[in-house]
Amino acid sequence: MSAAPHASPPAARPARPRRTQEQRSAETQAKVMDAAIECLLEVGYGETTTQMVAKRAGVTRGALLHHYPSREDLVAGAVRYLAVKRTEEALRTFARLTQGESLIPDALDLLWALYQGPLFTAAIELLVASRTDPALARQVEAVEEVVVSSIKAAGSAMALSGISAESFNELVVTAMDAITGLLIRCYPARDSDRPERAWARLRTHLLVLAHAQVGRAANAG
Repeated sequence: MSAAPHASPPAARPARPRRTQEQRSAETQAKVMDAAIECLLEVGYGETTTQMVAKRAGVTRGALLHHYPSREDLVAGAVRYLAVKRTEEALRTFARLTQGESLIPDALDLLWALYQGPLFTAAIELLVASRTDPALARQVEAVEEVVVSSIKAAGSAMALSGISAESFNELVVTAMDAITGLLIRCYPARDSDRPERAWARLRTHLLVLAHAQVGRAANAG
């Protein structure tokens, strides 16, 4: 009886490429920023501290302070990080829109859904906090312009037949401003159906505005 063949040794796993210092630094900063946003959502701007964020991120306070030497630097970083993430999410949202008669209602519904997410909730937390913090107000104002400009650029390709890209963008920005105000006003009752009822009313008025713009464009043509 012949001997059983020897099993081949398992193939060695290829060694993982070592991360560069830049990659490690970027990963640490991303962890810190994600943790900062979570803290803003859970305890608010006033109660968020560097120590709390470091603990949530799973990094040492020294590692956090290396990238963000003060609470002000941490908040400034969070404002910029939120702007990038919100813009990316908004662009993905607009990419789902298709041409047709339902473009404007669909755009409004997607905007409303977008503003229910944690990124926009954290942004509103910073917006409210900026009222009594001039340095934060300057940072928020600067990045809000970037976010709005990016969303308007994405909307330029979404113009409905009968409404120009400029008019469509104006409608989107008006909707963004109105939704922000609505959410701030309804924040104490955010867990009730009040925000949805207020949105249904606002959506109706925004659609009336959109139809009026289409009508004016048709009459001008």
